[in-house]
Amino acid sequence: MQIDVQSKALLSVRDVSVSYGKSPILQNLSLDLWPRQITAIVGPNGAGKTTLLKTVGGLLPLDQGSVVFKGEPIERRPVWEVVARGLVYVPEGMRVFADMSVVENLEVGAYLNRQVIPKRLKMIFELFPELYEKKETHSRFLSGGEQRMVTLARGLMSGADLLLLDDPFQGLSPKSIERFSETFKALRESGMTLFIAGQHVRHILDLSDWGFLMEQGTITLSGTSRQFLQDVHLQRSLLGSAMN
Repeated sequence: MQIDVQSKALLSVRDVSVSYGKSPILQNLSLDLWPRQITAIVGPNGAGKTTLLKTVGGLLPLDQGSVVFKGEPIERRPVWEVVARGLVYVPEGMRVFADMSVVENLEVGAYLNRQVIPKRLKMIFELFPELYEKKETHSRFLSGGEQRMVTLARGLMSGADLLLLDDPFQGLSPKSIERFSETFKALRESGMTLFIAGQHVRHILDLSDWGFLMEQGTITLSGTSRQFLQDVHLQRSLLGSAMN
């Protein structure tokens, strides 16, 4: 898919630097995300992918730079306000509340606007009919894939326009990975924008419209998913299991 350069970026990250203590993690990083697309961010372990997602999601402070979402700067806003504006970070390995039912877990995601819960529950159960069948089940009794559905759906309950997904395929079976890939495509078709980081590079690129390669805290390559999969440098830097 080609980016429409005439449209307005949904998210713009400009010259962002972030450090842990005295150790620089992100260095003068810039990128744009475009509406109704799935964008991949890939790179070796320790490249800064999770730091980038947490920074955009309002969980980490910037040393310098700006993060603009829907035309408004958000880099100094509290997390609840970032979420209320429609940007939600779904962390790696996000857990369910084991002693709560599926419905109760989902309702937590709409804590900022409980009036919309019935409408959003309907949307979630259309997207994940498996969860409707187990809506009153305590989440501890769900399979790993079903628990991941709950954590993703909890993010959707907030009314997100942009989902930041940190390694969403971690620990999933090939069948579950395929199931989630189809779900992500359906979310894109519904008008949502997704930004996906992770080690399952080929799976992520296969479902993405655009991609970024991050190395040592900065962007070293960008392009379509097809260009990425054919790029010799990417293949050399992400050999082995990362290309599965």
